Amino acid sequence: MDPCKNSIGQKDPHNYAALHLVGLDAIFARREKSYTMSKQHFHDYYEIYYLREGSRFYFIKDNTYYVKAGDLVMIDRHEVHRTLETMEQYHDRALFNIYPDMVLDAQGHFGELLTHLFRNGSFILSFSGADKEYVDNLMERIQNEIQRRRSGHEIMIRVLVLQLLVFADRNYCKRRKETDNSLRKNNRRLFLILNYINNHYKEDLSLEKVAEQFFLSKYYLSHAFRELTGFTFVEYVNNVRIKEAQKLLVETTLPVSEISKEAGYGTLTHFGRIFKRVTGTSPQVYRREVRERQQNGYLIYRTADMKNDRKPETDAGSKGE
Repeated sequence: MDPCKNSIGQKDPHNYAALHLVGLDAIFARREKSYTMSKQHFHDYYEIYYLREGSRFYFIKDNTYYVKAGDLVMIDRHEVHRTLETMEQYHDRALFNIYPDMVLDAQGHFGELLTHLFRNGSFILSFSGADKEYVDNLMERIQNEIQRRRSGHEIMIRVLVLQLLVFADRNYCKRRKETDNSLRKNNRRLFLILNYINNHYKEDLSLEKVAEQFFLSKYYLSHAFRELTGFTFVEYVNNVRIKEAQKLLVETTLPVSEISKEAGYGTLTHFGRIFKRVTGTSPQVYRREVRERQQNGYLIYRTADMKNDRKPETDAGSKGE
């Protein structure tokens, strides 16, 4: 390819731009029609989401936030999340998937930055005025580097993303956004159920039993749960359980059969099927791959959203088949 010519991808550069580097994915997209994330979503890398125009609802773990232009959403690893549409269908966003090895830093400063930045888990920063202009300018420069692909663009993109992370860290206390109190007030019982699932995932959590416990119709709970979170009840329960299973596979030497029980599954067969559906691999292979990468000094995970052929969630959320 002629190095003096630009290289822009096959999609319309005005609506889409993406670049995949070692340790970093950068994706810019503009959507003009109704859109809600269709897949259950959590992963082992950090995700940075910046809304340039429009508005969204953003569900993170057990909270829902109203996100507007100038908001920077910082998703911790292993955190269940999903975006939902508002009445304003159009939105323009930038998305960055950041791995611990984005910067090979022998002194460990980059790892320390990530650890400090996500010390309290996921969060959202809301920028306005000069601060928003600064972040908007960073985004414009990154998108320009992706689209023009000039000499040194990969280094420049990493530098600009690092600037974004440092800026977020320095504004952590001043710009942090709280959960939408009106949403929590109007859906108080549903938020209690989300908290209950996060604390009782080891137990039998069928839709019927949880609805009965909270004095709700199972039909109402099913509909309201999906509307508030973007997940079906079963999807959310399985995500919480598989996330815990991944943690145990990496951090303990427990046998897979024991981890299956600890994660809330009644049979090893059921656990294996759901684990593969969510992550794209078996628990045994997942444990081996992660440990091999840890031993080699870097960590790039197989994640839930890397499978192109994942099937929609249909299995019952209870312990049994």
